[in-house]
Amino acid sequence: SSPSNKFLTNKIKSIYQFFVSTLKSMLLIISYKPDAVIGFGGYPSVTPIVVAKMFNIPSIIHEQNAVIGRANKLLSKFSNILALSFLKTNDTKKIKKSIYTGNPVRTEFLEIGKDKYLLPSKKEFFYILIYGGSLGSSFFSEHLASVICAIPEKMKKNIKVIQQVRKEDLDLVRKNYKINKIDAEISCFFEDISKKFKIAHLIITRSGGSSVAEILASNRPAIFIPLPTSLDNHQYENAKFIKINKGGWLINQNNKNINNLKNLINHLLQNPESLVHASIQLKKLSNKLQKLRNNKTPAECLSEYILKTIKYNQKVVHTIC
Repeated sequence: SSPSNKFLTNKIKSIYQFFVSTLKSMLLIISYKPDAVIGFGGYPSVTPIVVAKMFNIPSIIHEQNAVIGRANKLLSKFSNILALSFLKTNDTKKIKKSIYTGNPVRTEFLEIGKDKYLLPSKKEFFYILIYGGSLGSSFFSEHLASVICAIPEKMKKNIKVIQQVRKEDLDLVRKNYKINKIDAEISCFFEDISKKFKIAHLIITRSGGSSVAEILASNRPAIFIPLPTSLDNHQYENAKFIKINKGGWLINQNNKNINNLKNLINHLLQNPESLVHASIQLKKLSNKLQKLRNNKTPAECLSEYILKTIKYNQKVVHTIC
């Protein structure tokens, strides 16, 4: 847990966890003698990377957001390389050993990106995929479902909604769509979200690092609604990267913007060529970023740097961003 928590009991708990984690990390490193230690951010990464430094084992830390997290900012002083998911990651200018790799995603999303984005025919459903991160979102259940239900009647029969919601919201959301005669598949968890991506014509989601990477890889147009409580507002910065490159839209979560969200969804349904254009822009951006990685996927690029770090133990590879 975070040591910056304002409650004294939580601070004490965090210090205790740090001490135990340090001992466990030492035991793991002594037992397994790893060639490298890789951290993917967050406080659980801190002690393994620090202990790796103590044992002179090379390490890499990976930042998945457009703003470097506090743990990774600290660990950048101990690790050999800071791998970035975004070309311009905030607060990394002073870190000389940073490289751009992108954010690894499952192969299924990359395969979706190889196919041309196509709008549905008049006889096919227009699929809207809605998911609010790993555990759903109360805002999406309460407000977004109502926005979808408020679209003009003539368009309702042509859309199908696939939405992830919290368990406690399942009945409410299902009832809302049923009353409004909108075909919907509602679940608190989708076993394979990539299959939903493949058929989606529009995605509405949060803008965590993984979500943005999956949308970029699959070239699926998206409306991002950043989590307003995300640390250092990193979700907003993630979404802004896609918006600037014209691959999607950004709507801030507040009651004032509900109307803007409603107007945007109506506009996209009535002007689907905007979605085609966004997909094309995402493809161009994906190709541009892939060239910076020497035509390697983020996973391949990161793997290559891990192997280089092991081979040249303690030597920092050439900075490319």
